[in-house]
Amino acid sequence: MKRSISSRLHSLLVEIAAKHSLHLPEEGINHLVKQDRESLIDALVQEFSETGLGSDDEPNQRGVEIEEIIDFVGAIADQTDASSD
Repeated sequence: MKRSISSRLHSLLVEIAAKHSLHLPEEGINHLVKQDRESLIDALVQEFSETGLGSDDEPNQRGVEIEEIIDFVGAIADQTDASSD
């Protein structure tokens, strides 16, 4: 099953990757090698902690979107890891 994300989430993903000097392949993030996927998830988690929480420590709108991206990238990682076993 091929999953995709909304254009809004894709734009946010590209923004965060660029901010953290990460290159995203034109073919899509499912073409990232394991180490690059882990670096991307690390960058997303860092961005979440820096900009994704409100004053009440609950996710703000940006945080909710970053969580969705983390889930998406994690699901791709799980599929890729499972297919290489």
